[in-house]
Amino acid sequence: MNILILGANGKIARLVEEQLLSDKAFSDIKLTLFLRDKIRADDLIANQSIAIEGDARDSSAVEVAVEDQDIVLDLTGATKSIVPTQNIIRAMQANGVMRVVSICGLGTHSKATSQIGMQVAHLYEQSGLDYTILRLAWLNNVDEVRYQVTQPNKLVQGNSISRKSVAELILKIIDDPAYLSKKDVGVSDGIKRDAPIL
Repeated sequence: MNILILGANGKIARLVEEQLLSDKAFSDIKLTLFLRDKIRADDLIANQSIAIEGDARDSSAVEVAVEDQDIVLDLTGATKSIVPTQNIIRAMQANGVMRVVSICGLGTHSKATSQIGMQVAHLYEQSGLDYTILRLAWLNNVDEVRYQVTQPNKLVQGNSISRKSVAELILKIIDDPAYLSKKDVGVSDGIKRDAPIL
């Protein structure tokens, strides 16, 4: 299986990449790491992985990276523009690649609605692709795996989530690409706190 990771130097991306490259259960996976400065991924380059330098706002760079992939992971995170999403969708459609996982803020799953998040969700819903949108609560670095998945139009219970938990959820989707197929879901640890932990 070929997997493209956009935003490959992010904290969640690195947790996913390190597990994919170290776990024998994923030994058949070939990774393409897409990031603005590929030297930052030097420590991740192995027989299973290559790095491509590029910007998700550059449609031609995204199209080249998407070619021959089976799953696209958009781990670039929160953005003020829908251009990266548009580029990813066009590149996937042009290359016949169907499965995509995208992360963003809670948006429609919280009281604070994100217009960009709404637009991203709408673009994927209308794309014909096999998408999963993970709307994340406030991210923290707690060393634990604990998460709840909340279906659309339901408020998330909890206001924080560990990056390690998000990485484990993404790995679960990679292991079973049908999991959360065509879903736009909220993800948190289910705990209501006075303030998000860091």
